Amino acid sequence: MTKVAYPLLLLVGLMVAVVRGDEADEKGNSFWMQKKLEYAQNVLSGLATEDFEAIGKNARTMKTLGVLEKWVHAKSDAYRTQLKIFDYANDELIRQADEENVDGCGVAYMQLTLSCINCHRVVRDLSRPVDKPQKAKKD
Repeated sequence: MTKVAYPLLLLVGLMVAVVRGDEADEKGNSFWMQKKLEYAQNVLSGLATEDFEAIGKNARTMKTLGVLEKWVHAKSDAYRTQLKIFDYANDELIRQADEENVDGCGVAYMQLTLSCINCHRVVRDLSRPVDKPQKAKKD
């Protein structure tokens, strides 16, 4: 596929997702999360094999997906903050892949993963009813 056709095909597919909304599948995973997980798994595979082209390609696709997702999910300041952290880590992943630095890619991937964990925490907190406080953590 040409360099122009792939991004256009991706953009059309993502725009369809924007139009159809953020419907969840039977496991509760949104379209956005399914795609991000797919690309993140591809990055991990690239890290394991030092395939910098795959790392960069999938990180760039996640970046495009993130831009479109922002249009759909601008829920709160905390959510937007987590998206910025994700963007920063993803940009660093792309930069390290371009430099073919596997250690730098590994650190950026860990930062990206932590941003996902923290973002999901924010989303869970946003979906929790105001009158239902978060359970206290046991020590």
